[in-house]
Order: sequence, then C-alpha cells, then structure tokens
Amino acid sequence: MTIQQANQYFAALPDGFADPAQLGVLLPASVQQVQFVGVAGTAGKTAVARLLTAILPAQGIRAGVYHAGCEPLAARIRVDGKPVDEALLCRAADALAAHEELPLQAAELVAAAYCFGEAGCTLAVVELPDAGLAAVLPKMPVCAVTAVGPDGVSRSVERLAALAGGVMRKDSICVTAPEQPKAVLSELVVAAGKCGCELVVPDPEDITFLEAEQFASRVDYGGYTVPLAFLGRHAAGNAAMAVELALALCRKGVDISDEAILDGIAAVDNRCSIRVLSQRPLVILDACRTPQQAAALLRVLNMAKVRHMSAVVGLSEEEGAEAFFTALENGLTPEEQKKDKQTMPGMGENPFDQVFLVTPSGVEAALTERLLEKARYHFDAVLCESMDEAVKQAKANSRRGLLVCGSEAIALEAAKLLLGGRTYDQIVKEVEISTATISRINRCIQYGTGGYQSVIEKISAQEKKQ
Repeated sequence: MTIQQANQYFAALPDGFADPAQLGVLLPASVQQVQFVGVAGTAGKTAVARLLTAILPAQGIRAGVYHAGCEPLAARIRVDGKPVDEALLCRAADALAAHEELPLQAAELVAAAYCFGEAGCTLAVVELPDAGLAAVLPKMPVCAVTAVGPDGVSRSVERLAALAGGVMRKDSICVTAPEQPKAVLSELVVAAGKCGCELVVPDPEDITFLEAEQFASRVDYGGYTVPLAFLGRHAAGNAAMAVELALALCRKGVDISDEAILDGIAAVDNRCSIRVLSQRPLVILDACRTPQQAAALLRVLNMAKVRHMSAVVGLSEEEGAEAFFTALENGLTPEEQKKDKQTMPGMGENPFDQVFLVTPSGVEAALTERLLEKARYHFDAVLCESMDEAVKQAKANSRRGLLVCGSEAIALEAAKLLLGGRTYDQIVKEVEISTATISRINRCIQYGTGGYQSVIEKISAQEKKQ
C-alpha cells in the first residue's frame, strides 16, 4: 500500500468491538519491548497524552504517541514528536489487510503498536476511547483515566467510569483526574481494588494558579510550575495528571528528572482541545460536542471577559443538542439546568451576537435544519450551506472574532480553511525550518503588535508590482 491507500484503508473500517485476546497475534515481537501508557476517560485524553509525551523526549527517551480522532491516521501516530515513518504504517496496514477485517479503533491501536515496536520506541502513550482494548498492549505499568462525564450517548457517569476503569491491570499505577464526581471516583476505586491496581488522585489543594492573562495562565502543582494554554481548573487538572504520570513512571523504573518534566511540559504547544488561531481578530476552535464541554468552554470565555463574537456550530447528532445550546448560552450543565428555574432561554448575557449552523461531513442536512430550530430558542441563529459561507458570515458580523465548535471534524475543517489548508508539518517541508520556529512565529502573529503581518503585506504588494 501507499500511505494514501493506508489512510483510506483505516478510514473505511467500520465501528464496532473486537476481542482483545484475538489481536495479539497481529503484533510483531518488537512490541514486547515497548512499555505503554494507556489514557482513557471522557475529556482530556489528548491534552494529557500530549503533555506526557513531551516530557519523555526531554529525558532522551524514544517515545511514541497515538491520538484518537478524525485526521488521517498517519498524522495521529508520532514518534519523537514527528509523524510516523510512512513505510512502517504501510507495512502495518498490509499486515492487517491480510487478516479478517477489524473494527476501526482496534485496527488503529494495533497499527500504532506495530509502528512503535518497529520504530524502536521505549515508551508509547496511547489514547483509548475503548478502554477494554488496553488488554492488547503487552506491557502497561502506568495508565490514566481523565475526567469522566456524560458523553452524549445516554450512558450514566457510573457506567462510563466502569468502562474507563478497564484500562487498569494488576500491579500498575493508574492516575485519575482531580475533582472527579463522587460517583465516578467510587467506580474507579472499586475497579482498582478488583484488579490490584494502585489509584493516584492529584490533590486539588496542591493546584495553585500563579498568574493569568486573557487566554493563558501558569499553575503550580506540588512544586512543578506548568504553563497552561487556557484558563480553568480542567486544564490545570490535565497538567497535574501529566506530572503524576511522569512520577509514576519513575516509580516503575523509568528515569525521568524534574528538569525533564518542567522542560517537556513548557515546550508542548496546544495543551488543550481549545485552540486559539489568532488574537486579532480572536479565532477559537474547540472540539466540544457535549453540554458539559460547552459549559466548560463558556466558563473560559466568561473568565476572559470575551463578548461580541460569532459562533459557527456543527453538531453531528440531535441527542443532547438542546442541552448543548443551553450550556453554550448560560454555562449550565444538564444537572444544573434541571435545578435552574429562573433562567429563560435567549435572555441571558453570553459572548455570542450570532450563531451560524453548518452540516458536518457525513451528516444529513435535515438534521441541521432541526437543530436550527433548537438553536433559535437561545441565539440569533442562521443556517449556512458550507463552512466557507459560515466563516465568511461570522467574520462579517462579528465585532470581536469567531468560535468554531460542535465536533472535532468541524474544528479540523475550519482549521484547514483558516490556515489555507496547511499544517505545521507541511510548512516545515516547504521552508525547511523547525516546528518550534513556526510555533514561535505563530505566537508573535497571535500576540504581537502586527510586525509580521506588516512585512507580509509589503512583500505581497511588491510581488504584485513585479
């Protein structure tokens, strides 16, 4: 297979469940040399995985990471911070294609493990939307369960916590998020007790916010100072989990210094699912899709005192949509909405002057039309035929900027549109500079005084004259 064929092969696989016991035969012997860190939970998996993965290379450890998501698989498997060797992924795809078809999540995890083993990784961090698949991984001394909350599929938090607890195994150390709901923590304690796993819960009292700017802050956790990409206790909890996971690996014999923990966390970009593309105008992308995530997003925007924005929303399902729009308007979770008897829909103050609805790829337009009626109870809402149209209208009708949310797919579509379709890795290949340099330039563009933009405009004007 070519890399394009491999990406297409994985994208075409169906959803479903696989027996972990039958997957081990697909892994090469080299996987036995890799120690895995499985990350389960509802929210924060990507942030925690990125933070921990940044710490390991700072210690000189050859490490891999697999992120679940919507991008092509070749972009979500990384070794030492770079996309996986395409030849390795193609070989993994060929090996899988020669056997009976697997469900998507199982196939991606097997392919990632295959690549990490063949690439000679010592450690690998893997996101596990299906925590039961952790049994596929031969060695997992440390694991994590991030924040657990309703996922929009009508499952109770107790059930979700029990499923996430499937990542645990005997004699391992599991780090969970601080301030988990009591029902969630109870389920995790039971799961840990049953399988003989040590459960570590960061103490919220050890989390101290040191300073905060409009969209950034620093937090101290047990003497480790961590820069956060965004305000809020959820982001601080993710950072605390990353620190505890590094310390847990130390207890399991992996040499990680305090300096590596600090340097690694300080270097990682995009430490949460909320991504600020620019400050002037303010452009925010967020993969939030549940009412709880929408409420957390609104709290961040309110903390930053953001007003007069436009929102582009692309939800892929109708279930939970009413609660989502309510949370996006007033910041109340579904539990708080049930208790609230005073707030009237569409009457509260919120950051959005207008909301534009779009239909994500693979979703029927009729669904978005029904969602439009729900949105109009809370906002001045408009239906758009495409992301391009929605972004143009949002920019034209906003005094402050725009937010794109509703799903990871819709956020990625907007990112490609707003970034001209290019990623950092593509820019690196074109201009032969490091991602760190690009990141610094990006921060100057976002937070600086407009010098880069002025130079770009002058160069463009000169090229047009020529």
